Amino acid sequence: MQVFVNDREVADLAAGRATVGELVEALGVHVDPSEIVTTVALDGEVFSAGEDERYARRAAAGVARLTLTSRTIPALAARLHADVRAALRDVTAKLERATAGLDGGDASAAHALFASAFDELRLVLILDQHTVSLGGRDALTSEAELIPLAEALLVAQRHGDRGATRRLLAERVLPLLRLWSANADGAAVAGAQIT
Repeated sequence: MQVFVNDREVADLAAGRATVGELVEALGVHVDPSEIVTTVALDGEVFSAGEDERYARRAAAGVARLTLTSRTIPALAARLHADVRAALRDVTAKLERATAGLDGGDASAAHALFASAFDELRLVLILDQHTVSLGGRDALTSEAELIPLAEALLVAQRHGDRGATRRLLAERVLPLLRLWSANADGAAVAGAQIT
């Protein structure tokens, strides 16, 4: 088995009876102490290092190439920050389609899209908070700003008031998400100019 850490070959070894997880743990000595392992690739199939339940118990004997990718914490935080920006844009686009759908004929499809987008937005908020904790950057989102809007949307949903739902989305939620996206994009440009 060929073993790489980032693009550097560190070993060509026989795996014996070891599992992939055991090898990943043992190979930690080859990872720069200022970095953390972010991905594990087995013969080109890439897994997040945090998804060890998907790869750790596999027999290593059947793997021809194992690659660990590591990043510094600031680099990981910057990557996650970019992921939050992209996810905000995606959620905004979904909610724009859902809002337009509430005016159209397929209200059930619009509500399904609305529910999916808000579930994704919940995950974006969580990722953003983890990114702040990890990298010390300012949050791109604000749970405190979103909670009152989410509560008002729930009330409108409970009452089946499609008009109120559409107005809340169009006049309050979407402008907030667009503001967050614009601020995030502005921060990214400013950060790029500093480095």
